[in-house]
Amino acid sequence: MRTKIITALFFIAMFFVSSCTKNFEEINTDPNNPSEAPLGNVFAYVIKDITARFGSAEMLHPASYVGHITKGFYTDVSNYIGPPSASLWNGTYRVTMSNANFVLRGAEEEGYNNLRGATLVLKAYAMQMVTDAYGQAPYFEAGLGSEGIITPSYDTEKEIYYDLLQQLEYANELLVDTAILGPLEFNDILYNGNIEQWKKFCNSLHLRLAIRISNIDESTASAEISKILNDPVKYPILESNSDNALLAYPGGEWVEPWTQYHKSINDNRMAKPLVDTLLNYADPRLAFYADTIDDGTYKGLEVGAQYTHLRSHSKIDALFVENELGPVFLMKYAEVEFIKAEAMMRGFAGGVAQDAYEAGITASCEEYGISSDDITTYLEGPEVVWADDINQIYLQKWISLFRQSWEAWAEMRRTDIPKLSPAVNSSVSGHNRPPFRFSYPDLEVKLNGANIPAAVVEDDHYWGYQIWWDTRTGVQ
Repeated sequence: MRTKIITALFFIAMFFVSSCTKNFEEINTDPNNPSEAPLGNVFAYVIKDITARFGSAEMLHPASYVGHITKGFYTDVSNYIGPPSASLWNGTYRVTMSNANFVLRGAEEEGYNNLRGATLVLKAYAMQMVTDAYGQAPYFEAGLGSEGIITPSYDTEKEIYYDLLQQLEYANELLVDTAILGPLEFNDILYNGNIEQWKKFCNSLHLRLAIRISNIDESTASAEISKILNDPVKYPILESNSDNALLAYPGGEWVEPWTQYHKSINDNRMAKPLVDTLLNYADPRLAFYADTIDDGTYKGLEVGAQYTHLRSHSKIDALFVENELGPVFLMKYAEVEFIKAEAMMRGFAGGVAQDAYEAGITASCEEYGISSDDITTYLEGPEVVWADDINQIYLQKWISLFRQSWEAWAEMRRTDIPKLSPAVNSSVSGHNRPPFRFSYPDLEVKLNGANIPAAVVEDDHYWGYQIWWDTRTGVQ
């Protein structure tokens, strides 16, 4: 299962002849069929592969768990019938990790430190997604099929997270503006070889990981966050929407994932929790997230329910589902400001929490071209105006993470904000919160079941085991 899959690798058939020249190797090498994939091409594929992971699995699972969107007709998946999609697990291990390790080995051999640093950031991002969704998972032995490790051992979330923090620290050291770009010069489809942007993404992801563990290991989280925020020269972070880590799809055969899914099955609707919140807050982002129904109003569908007719509940705005050239966001500046606001409020860093809170809201609204006057009016609204309440930060972060459902799901499990119930027509009973995690794929259980930790209890495919950093009590 862990064997390296790199589609660009080819075998060259070699033959011997009685006479040869000193130019034999050059003459008999086919430039269109290299014996080893170019590092830059594989690096670009890693970026494409990670962004593609934000496809149908996101719309089917985490987006409904967090009350952003839900299925309107084919509701089995919204009601937890059957196991979760295995695409996140399979894609990350079979493709992302193997290819990332290939690039890391080659970049080290060639002395491409910037390529190594950028690849470490991508690898950390991918593994964060996996461990946040599944909990304990293979990490240190993952993606090493080429070395004969096809049944890798599992590592705890704590071990994974602590090592990811170290890897991001190392990546920040490797990323140097004055160092050679190497393959990044032509193959960086995320930041076009801008090393300063990669450093900002790296350190912002570092902040994300640190705040995630803040309820289970406050001292480590505080130390990591203060280290980054107190030294902006060494640790630059996302400073505006122009720094957002995103991949804009070119269209044609390479269509933005939500749009691609919507083309085949377009029964997704805006979910009631998000629509109701945006209505109650008079939030100007509602017009960009959702379409109106026939009477010109907005109406969200309860997660797990079916719509009564095609226009009975708000569709997702065309910006997200009818946009072949749409972007996939890995991380946004708005998220960084909300992390800073929480860190300041909890004493992990100096600064004014209100300023960061308002900067996060402003950045999120500005993504959609909302005017400064409308943003000011919104910030002064009764539900939004700063009241020195950390739950305001959590809720606004949840709103801003629309279309970043994997991250929204992790944050909702960490903060319990908003406090949502399972789907209304859930196929299982006995639970008072949306899913805690994904159960391991059936193929993993069959091929590597001996390594699955006995301490992991799986209940109804989606509950039973709370991820290490999920410290909520009274949830089931």
